[in-house]
Amino acid sequence: MASKASALHKQGQKLYQKGDFKAAAEAFGEALNQKDADTIGILDNRAATYCKIEDFDKARRDSRHMIKKANQDERGYLRCAKVLLLEGKPEKAMEIYAYGLKTLASKHPRRELLKQLHDKLQDRMLLNRRDPFTVLPFEMAMMVVQHFSFKQIVGILRVCKGWERFFGSISHLWMNIDFSAARGSLSFPAVRSCIRRSKGLLTRANIKNLPPSQTPRTLEFLSRCPHIEHLQLWVTHDHKDFFSKFKGSKKLKSLVLSADMTIPHDYFGRLLIELPKLEEISLWNSRNSSAEFLSSGSWPTPLPNLKSITLSTLQQPPTAPLTQIIPALHLPNILSDTTPHPYQNLKELRLEANLSRIVPVYFPSEADTGPGRGDDIGNFSLPPLRHLELRGISPDTFLLAYLPNSLESLILSGGPSRPSPITRVPKTFPNLHTLIFSDTGWLSALSLWTLIIELQPPVRKLCLDQCFNLPWHALINIIDERARNPNLAKLEELTITHVRTIDDVYTNVLLDAFPNLTFLDLSYTGITGCTIRTIADLRTSDSAKGPKIDRLIVRGCEGISSDAVAYGREKGLDVLF
Repeated sequence: MASKASALHKQGQKLYQKGDFKAAAEAFGEALNQKDADTIGILDNRAATYCKIEDFDKARRDSRHMIKKANQDERGYLRCAKVLLLEGKPEKAMEIYAYGLKTLASKHPRRELLKQLHDKLQDRMLLNRRDPFTVLPFEMAMMVVQHFSFKQIVGILRVCKGWERFFGSISHLWMNIDFSAARGSLSFPAVRSCIRRSKGLLTRANIKNLPPSQTPRTLEFLSRCPHIEHLQLWVTHDHKDFFSKFKGSKKLKSLVLSADMTIPHDYFGRLLIELPKLEEISLWNSRNSSAEFLSSGSWPTPLPNLKSITLSTLQQPPTAPLTQIIPALHLPNILSDTTPHPYQNLKELRLEANLSRIVPVYFPSEADTGPGRGDDIGNFSLPPLRHLELRGISPDTFLLAYLPNSLESLILSGGPSRPSPITRVPKTFPNLHTLIFSDTGWLSALSLWTLIIELQPPVRKLCLDQCFNLPWHALINIIDERARNPNLAKLEELTITHVRTIDDVYTNVLLDAFPNLTFLDLSYTGITGCTIRTIADLRTSDSAKGPKIDRLIVRGCEGISSDAVAYGREKGLDVLF
């Protein structure tokens, strides 16, 4: 005699055949609650019934219950995949087929059916999937490709063989190889494959994260690239071997060598000789060297192509005279009274002394000033620079006399803390829009006055960061005399930090004096939340006179509360606290 569960199961099947799917689902549900029920069969039938009324959530739930209850029964995988296909989710159905093939025993009698359905769906999906780089016209595909970074292009090669062939065949994509964003260590084969894809057209290379054992072969391969123009090496290597490999690179225009590669001063000169097209050079670990190279008259002059020099040293300046030892930051003929200047097209000069102890390093050095030393500086001057940056170096007393009128940006950072007044000179700097002083203990009130008031530069950005020997009232004195430099009214960015005597009253004076400010940094000063509220209100007021500041930095200001910061941000002020 048939059991009650079996009878209800058959009743549900008859209702399904008649098209009464709602009643069929109820009958299957009752059958599941009976003893000795064929759970897998009933769940399979009910899932099919739910699909008929498009209740896919319940159908999917029943099919997954089948898999969970009997993972060696193929019906659960087949039903679940079919439900997902009806929902329009072929990728998910593929995952169920793949999971079933992985779970079922290798000798399962219905495993082959599951594999056939898996392969059939896979083929159908491949037919429907169209590679955009084969469908789009080549010109449009290139418009898409140009938005990818080098790192992304390298990653795309691993997507499929078709993309590897497509991207690997476009030689101009590999004219610029940039491994600066590489997370792990590079290998010589990886660099070599990228260079080979350029088909000999490599013009720019940035090599980083390369193990020392891989460096010699990589540099050898790079040195054979006849069209390379820009080279950055952040590797550890011997300077002599590097020089021997690249001294014949006649097209090299820019060269950056990291602090991991020590370059003595005489090899700096040799590089300038052997690389005649060089426009930019950055040596981040320059060292003192013997004066033999200079004494032989081998230093190249003139240098008409050189536009940018960056020299940094970790070495103390020598105590021996210039006739014996050449300092790492020495630039022969950088001060000249000849026309044209030996560095006639030099626009950017950066010198940095990262010394372990405070040792006075001056620029220009006394050895460079020659007969112009003293009250009569003659016609000696620096090249027509636009940007001068000195870090860890004190400016010479006569620096302003040597600076060219073309200067646009002057950045002075670090150096000895002993005040070093700058001599006044009858000169103006009509293009000097950026003045940055950071940790410059030598900066005095007189020097700042000379730079800002007497020279009348059109300053747009002024930074006084950690100038501990500069009295708090130095800027007030400049404000009081700002009529002598009308350009000050156009100041847009102002930084004054680490001065606890600066308070809300002082800030109001600044706001009245500089109506065009858009950026203000008052970190580690004595201001309170009143300053934030004042600036925020000025920003949103149409009638009030004052600057409309966009960004305010107030790090380390103990008198500021979180409520004041929140108020400023509500008014649209970008507050960094």
